[in-house]
Amino acid sequence: MKQNTHHRINKELLEMLRGDSARERLLHRLHCVVMAMNGSSASEAARIYGDSPRAVAYWVTQFKLQGIDGLIEESRPGRPSKLNQSQLAKVQSFLGKHESEPKSVKAEIVSEFISKEFGITLTVRQCWRIVDRLTA
Repeated sequence: MKQNTHHRINKELLEMLRGDSARERLLHRLHCVVMAMNGSSASEAARIYGDSPRAVAYWVTQFKLQGIDGLIEESRPGRPSKLNQSQLAKVQSFLGKHESEPKSVKAEIVSEFISKEFGITLTVRQCWRIVDRLTA
């Protein structure tokens, strides 16, 4: 149980380090690049910061080619999330109360919770993805 709590704390700290804004995410990528360019491997930086080694290696290459501009996010295509960061935080807190349940059961419960709490209808499959992302 102590290991699980330690893992959850590390995950929460890494999520805060990544940040919600484009600027915070830029700083996160810059931290990885600085670490990789100061003697650590991309794999080591990725492990510490919770990213993929491929992503870190890409950021290092982009930084070498374009400087800090190479680390700026491009626009993200796709449908925007129906839940904002505050709502996702409430869902994550709610999930903490249902830790012992399998993900498939959690998804059904989360779907009901989101509907009642926020008036937003999501399919169980959409909720499963949210549960997967928040509990990974």
